[in-house]
Amino acid sequence: MNPKSIACLDLETTGLSPDRDSVIEIGVVLFRGERVEDEWSTLVNPGHPIPRAITDLTGITDAMVADAPRLDRALAKLEPLVGERPILGQSIGFDLGFLQRHGLFKFNQAFDTYDLAAVLLPTAPRYNLGALASALGVILPATHRALDDARATRAVFLRLLEMAAELSLDLLAELVRLSQNLEWGGGQPLEDVLGERLQAREAVGPLTAPALFNLPALRPSESPDLSPASEPSPLNVDEVVATLDDGGALATRFPGYERRTQQLEMTAAVARSLSEGRHLLVEAGTGTGKSLAYLVPAVHWAVRNGLRVVVSTNTINLQDQLINKDIPDLQAALNLDFRAAVLKGRANYLCPRKLEAARRRGPETAEEMRVLGKTLVWLRQTTTGDRSELNLGGPAERMAWDRLSAQDEQCTLETCQTLGHGTCPFYRARVAAESAHVLIVNHSLLVADIAAENRVLPEYDYLIVDEAHHLESATTDGLAFHLSQPDFDRVLRELGGSRSGLAGALAMLARRPPAWAGDLDLRGQLDRLTEGGERCQSDGRALFETLRRFIENQLESPIGEYGLEYRLLPSTRSLPGWEEVEIAWENLRGALDELRRITSGLGDRMAGAGGGATQGEDLGSDLLGWARRVQTLMNQMNQVFAEPSPSIINWVGIQSERLTMSLHAAPLHVGPLVERHLWHQKAAIIMTSATLTTAGEFDFLIHRLNADEADTLVVGSPFDYEHSALVYLVSDIPEPSDVRGYQRGVEQGLIGLCKASRGRALVLFTSYAQLRQTHQAIAAPLAKAGVTVFEQGEGASRHSLLESFRASDQAVLLGTRSFWEGVDVPGQALSVVAIVRLPFAVPSDPIVAARSETFDDSFSEYSLPEAILRFRQGFGRLIRTRTDRGLAVVFDRRILTKSYGRYFTNSLPDCKIEQGTLADLPKRATLWLGE
Repeated sequence: MNPKSIACLDLETTGLSPDRDSVIEIGVVLFRGERVEDEWSTLVNPGHPIPRAITDLTGITDAMVADAPRLDRALAKLEPLVGERPILGQSIGFDLGFLQRHGLFKFNQAFDTYDLAAVLLPTAPRYNLGALASALGVILPATHRALDDARATRAVFLRLLEMAAELSLDLLAELVRLSQNLEWGGGQPLEDVLGERLQAREAVGPLTAPALFNLPALRPSESPDLSPASEPSPLNVDEVVATLDDGGALATRFPGYERRTQQLEMTAAVARSLSEGRHLLVEAGTGTGKSLAYLVPAVHWAVRNGLRVVVSTNTINLQDQLINKDIPDLQAALNLDFRAAVLKGRANYLCPRKLEAARRRGPETAEEMRVLGKTLVWLRQTTTGDRSELNLGGPAERMAWDRLSAQDEQCTLETCQTLGHGTCPFYRARVAAESAHVLIVNHSLLVADIAAENRVLPEYDYLIVDEAHHLESATTDGLAFHLSQPDFDRVLRELGGSRSGLAGALAMLARRPPAWAGDLDLRGQLDRLTEGGERCQSDGRALFETLRRFIENQLESPIGEYGLEYRLLPSTRSLPGWEEVEIAWENLRGALDELRRITSGLGDRMAGAGGGATQGEDLGSDLLGWARRVQTLMNQMNQVFAEPSPSIINWVGIQSERLTMSLHAAPLHVGPLVERHLWHQKAAIIMTSATLTTAGEFDFLIHRLNADEADTLVVGSPFDYEHSALVYLVSDIPEPSDVRGYQRGVEQGLIGLCKASRGRALVLFTSYAQLRQTHQAIAAPLAKAGVTVFEQGEGASRHSLLESFRASDQAVLLGTRSFWEGVDVPGQALSVVAIVRLPFAVPSDPIVAARSETFDDSFSEYSLPEAILRFRQGFGRLIRTRTDRGLAVVFDRRILTKSYGRYFTNSLPDCKIEQGTLADLPKRATLWLGE
């Protein structure tokens, strides 16, 4: 088959909006298969200054475009060059948005490497052009210059076509079938590849459900149940500790194993807590090896007594470390037959029945096509069916996944076994969890189990909580409610109308009612659903608009650049105008309840249709699931508007752009819940972290989690901080209250510091606005010194930013909240941690404000301890191994001038602490780091 001629196009622009921003460069590569036919590029004069951030990104300056043609002249050359060819690009809809605004290329076919890569590379961490080029072995650079990027896009496209040609023919044909009558950038290229293979007389058959999965069928008999001892037998603590001592099982198994006194002390304490049925809080310093210190006694206890020990973590990284490294190490070293498993929430697992229903129904949007397509490709690779392996981008793709996931609470393990033939990922994970001696979960699932009265996890009496300093926030997040206007609209769009969503699927059935429909009157039901959905949309808009007017009437000044969070207090509900909000909610609640009732009744009848009515049963199940979600949504919204609880914090968020509204609710206290469902119900709970104390005391954590009955233990770090870590407190920088002077000091200090350290620095902020401002000021001066600056929020994920930072010889990483912990970069790659500001929570945050009101001295009892814990976590990023050497710099002079400052320095390990000026900082950094 003769390949068609394609125009690969890339634009550089001054921003993201075709309406407000301008094109500054155009690059085109015309090609036919492997042969390049022509190339063309031009700079474009936008008629206004180029933003500094764009110059930093592209290297295009005002001087470079001063003599360039204006856009109309450039387009006059571009239009005949491209002609009617298909147009290829990376996220080509962005580029076409600028060009079609000027009347060009409205009818050209559009091919998109992003769409193709999202399907063919389902587990890729990033889909930007540079990442794709690297992953696919494309040596052409993606430089943010138009012609370079067009060349790289063409090379990526050709490599993706090769990957498509390597798919099994039945899978390729299925992707093409699903793409029919849908506008997305991967359909025609896949169809062309299929045409070439069919021309070669390859035979294609239907893609059957059993052929989809790479998972072998699992039977319950393959995962034996635990056999609990009638009376638990205590551990021999000395024998358990010996496992980790010199000459023990681990030292014998692994060459270079290091004995750590602190680890042995913690191991003994955990073994005693399990044996004696006592609760324990353990702070274990960095480098202790705390995961093995609790896993070794946990495994011995579980095997000896036939009992399950649940281990809960906050981060995926730690969960992966436990199941992929620490537990395999123990299975290799210990002469014990034990089983371990990971269990996640139902929404993390693919449902085979829902996948089949989605294939029959077909995708309605590009987002649905990407998710369905990447899922089908991924199923040939995965051994778990766990969505964490997939890269899902944005709310629309995550919602599309939700419709494929196993989160239907009505689905039982027996149903999974019958319909999924033992291949259902959730069924497999649940069976493995029931059989596990050690079950690893995350805090979110632990909280879900608490909220569901212990009905989510298999029965257990012994719990270890690692990263326990997160338990309060994880419980808060797990029990919180958040709903934005777009979220509400998406819920209604999921039900849809006569041409989309669940109602659209019903409309297709109604056109030719099947025999099993009987007297269901599908057309009448469709009319009722459509009318009900339209009423809910109208009443929903009215509610949010009434709420917005009410809040604006209470404000003394307009909503600022960063939006607003407005608490709904008891006094709020007596203000003028609130009654109108309540009336608007009652109108919406009535409409939602009527729609829910109709949907639930229809879903019940369709799901029970039987007689081989697979399509009807699937649609009925989906309607029931939608009705249950709407019932939950109504209950949560009713708590916000009509039945507030003194134990719940309610607030409204308003984004500055377009004044988008959102509703929020969170628990005021989590301690009583933890006490009732954990401390009082479980035989032994061990909570551990590197940061549980403030000023050497557990009082703050004990108070927040109602942990009065727990024993406490602090084991220090084996690292020699006195000789490996220097803390430099800048003494002459203005305090943060002097906003301009302080910001200038931060910028000057970071430029000098990062030049002296040759990058290798993690800079921690408490405000994203300050991070962005600092990045704009320091990026160019550091770039001239050969230092690259990575900025959180550039569109890259946290993981990819860390990987880029690790891989760079001279780099600085600017991060906010999530980077204060969980960053593990050992060695010289991270030699400096700069703390820009002491990490106090924002007092106006609704949760912080509400909880502060419950203290007599909220600063000393709540704000300060929280900030100290975060400060310690940030410092903990510096020294990760015995051989590390590093410098921590604090740019907030309040640590010296305020009486509370000593609590921060006293919370650090025994390291060298110095005061000094901004001017002396670069020299001191050079001396300490040995540069």
